[in-house]
Amino acid sequence: MMDYMVGGFVEARAGHDAGNYYVIFKTDPEYVYLVDGRIRTLDRPKKKKKKHVKLLTAFDQTLAHKIIDGSVKNEEIKRAIKLLQNKSRDENTKSHE
Repeated sequence: MMDYMVGGFVEARAGHDAGNYYVIFKTDPEYVYLVDGRIRTLDRPKKKKKKHVKLLTAFDQTLAHKIIDGSVKNEEIKRAIKLLQNKSRDENTKSHE
């Protein structure tokens, strides 16, 4: 069973936002609440069914603690997602060489 934890990263698999990366802000048994720091900010998380997202292996422990403490900022969320995208892009480039 997959473990949807606060601070984890997911990729949207359904809806108009398919392919976008998000950070898990909150969870409940059926849904995850996602933020990206841009459109889906901390005060307006996106509610999405767990079956409509792909859980990524990436996890940011520091970010998770800040979310739980309530001290995280939208800029930190944006930065974490950008770093994840850059890392993913670099890995894809290396695998094609």
